[in-house]
Amino acid sequence: MTGESAKLITFRVSHYCEKARWALDWHGIPYEEISWAPGLHRVAAKSRGARGSTVPILLDATELVQGSNAIVDWAERNCSDDARSLVPSGDAAGAEQIVRRADSVIGPHVRRLAYAEILPAHPEMAKPALFLGTSPTQRFVGKLMWPVTRRLMMAAYDIRPGAAADSLSRLEAELDWLDHLLADGRRYLVGDRFSRVDLAVASLLSPLARPEQMVLYRALPAPSGLAAIMARLKVRPAMRWVEQQYRTHRPQMRGAL
Repeated sequence: MTGESAKLITFRVSHYCEKARWALDWHGIPYEEISWAPGLHRVAAKSRGARGSTVPILLDATELVQGSNAIVDWAERNCSDDARSLVPSGDAAGAEQIVRRADSVIGPHVRRLAYAEILPAHPEMAKPALFLGTSPTQRFVGKLMWPVTRRLMMAAYDIRPGAAADSLSRLEAELDWLDHLLADGRRYLVGDRFSRVDLAVASLLSPLARPEQMVLYRALPAPSGLAAIMARLKVRPAMRWVEQQYRTHRPQMRGAL
């Protein structure tokens, strides 16, 4: 295992990056987190041989691993303690379905809801979070590029009138599904122990749940509309479950801010 030299490239605020970070921390794999500024990350990713500009990206002495699921897989392969395995102990097909829904529906609509509430009317709230942890040079250039980056982000995430309401509706449908799944009192979504299924769903909902352990998210300002949405969603069983997963399985976080 080459974890001593691993570097995790992130947007510090990204919930997909949190998923990768959690998997590495869970397995005790040492790494250095390096945050890139939005916009500039496209050039930086290409210069390192990545396919596309998606983060997180893990670099170690021998390979480049791109995407949160691929990094979770990499961490599992490099785990030295079988008792810490994140492979689900229950229905494999059901586990795959939940992870797929988390990645393709929950994660994108959490992100779109937040940006739809922030980027059009409150862009000043986005910049501190998006440039958090970046180098002075990246912050300087990134802030010069910010007007263009903001427009590109709004286009990429389909931020238009009604986008927030659309994503909230999609998220509430997913929370209905999760609430129903949890209604039998289960502790974990699949099987009888913490797995990558729980890690995926909890991390991708964490920007809205804002568990105590996610100091970064709790420190971020939110416009009144988004704050009201989070307050309303926080009482749902699925959101309380997210907080419980963080309390139980992520009590100590490195590099939270």
